[in-house]
Amino acid sequence: IDEWGAFHGYWVRDLSTIEPRLGDETTLYHLSTALHDRGMRLVLDMVWNHTDYDAPLLVEHPDWYHDTGDIQSWDDPVEVVTGRVHGLPDLAQERPEVAAWLTKTSARWLERGGVDGFRVDAVRHMPLDFLAEINTSLHQGRPGLWTVGEDFNGDATALARTLNEGGFDAVFDFPLRYAMIDVFCHDAPMQRIASVLAADRLIDDPTRLVTFLDNHDLPRVLTECNNEAWRVDTALTFLMNARGTPSLTWGTELALAGGGEPENRADMP
Repeated sequence: IDEWGAFHGYWVRDLSTIEPRLGDETTLYHLSTALHDRGMRLVLDMVWNHTDYDAPLLVEHPDWYHDTGDIQSWDDPVEVVTGRVHGLPDLAQERPEVAAWLTKTSARWLERGGVDGFRVDAVRHMPLDFLAEINTSLHQGRPGLWTVGEDFNGDATALARTLNEGGFDAVFDFPLRYAMIDVFCHDAPMQRIASVLAADRLIDDPTRLVTFLDNHDLPRVLTECNNEAWRVDTALTFLMNARGTPSLTWGTELALAGGGEPENRADMP
């Protein structure tokens, strides 16, 4: 485990149950109802790629996991899909029984919790054909479902392929995030942004991209901009006027700073 820790309660032990310290199914239903009354929607973070080191599923079905070590080459397309992300046990989604279990378990949240969508983690580490299959199945079972994929990838061409072939309604626009940081925080030429936007031609509807500056896995934009608030203001102005759906992370409005984990995930004051 080394420097990594599940302080955020994120590593999945049981995909079918709620973390007890966060509440129960009644709490979830009340949250969903309150959001809907305000014209808002509830999107759950869904993890299909891996589980906790101590997940009961790992004991019950060890054959449902890839028997591999940690990812060493993040540019190797096979290793990125079959290897372990920082040691976390990696599910073998290419196995029909694994895909079926993930689909059934995910659909159950849509049925019982008033959930409107999923933010799917670690998309880069799963087969595209599996993602297309599970997204299609879930959308058929729940009309109006919205799924957004986290493809942690700075390659705009690769991101377009994920959006076009993975069955998602949206994906997070990491390439544009990196370009905005380069331009507004580090004085790179505007051509840096233009080169990313040029890849929009590969997507049928670029508004399906979810744009952002702050992200729980990356340094805060204020820190990236060397604590110069005017640079952050300029970046946010661009974010709110660019194509796509802007996403804001907690604390951006309070100018929270923070470099690497866990500083970038600090509590709100």
